[in-house]
Amino acid sequence: MNADIPLLKCFVRAHFISDRLGYDEVYAFGIQSVKGRALGFHVMTKHGAHYRNVPIHALTTQDGEPGRLLNQVQLWDCFSNRPVVHVFDYLRDHQARCLMRGSEEIGTYLFTVDWLPDDAVHTGFVLQPDQNKCAHVLELESGNLVALPTNRIIWLDGYFIGKKPDPKSQRYRTQEDVYQAESLLFDVSKAEEYMYDD
Repeated sequence: MNADIPLLKCFVRAHFISDRLGYDEVYAFGIQSVKGRALGFHVMTKHGAHYRNVPIHALTTQDGEPGRLLNQVQLWDCFSNRPVVHVFDYLRDHQARCLMRGSEEIGTYLFTVDWLPDDAVHTGFVLQPDQNKCAHVLELESGNLVALPTNRIIWLDGYFIGKKPDPKSQRYRTQEDVYQAESLLFDVSKAEEYMYDD
C-alpha cells in the first residue's frame, strides 16, 4: 500500500494536520494507496512529525497558494492497495495542459502511479483496459499538485508536437482490447523440434 516517490519539497496546508491555519514546510517522500480512496502522501514536517495519508489537495509547492477541491485535482480513486511508482524519462520535466474538472492549467510532470491487482481473485478494474487508468502526478504553475489520467493531459513539446496540440481532432478512443501474443494460430502442442521453424 506504500511506495517511494521522488523527493518533493513542498508545503502542507496546516489545517490538514493540525488545529492551525497556514502552511507547514514538508518533504513529501512516499505515497499510500488504499483501494477506493484518494491517493495519500507521506510527509515529514520541519518539526520532526511524519504524517501519512495526506491528500493531494493538501499539498502545494508555493507557500500561501489557495487550494483546490480534491475532486478537481484527482479524478479517480486508487484502483488497488498495490501501487507502483515510476518516473518516465521521456516525460521528466515535460509540461502539459492539465484538464481538471472546471478548469485547465499548465503543469510539469513529476511521476506516475499505476496499480497492480490486489491478488489473482480481486483484480477490480486493474485488468480491464477500458476502465483502468494510471495517475500522472504533475505540479501546476499555481503550485498545486494533480493526479490525472492520460486522457486528461495534453502534452506540450515545441520540437515534436508543435505549438497547437489538438488530440481531440484525431478522434482518439478508449482502449478496450486485451492483446495476447499466444493464440491458436501458432500451435506447437505436437511439435517435436527443439527450435521451431516458421
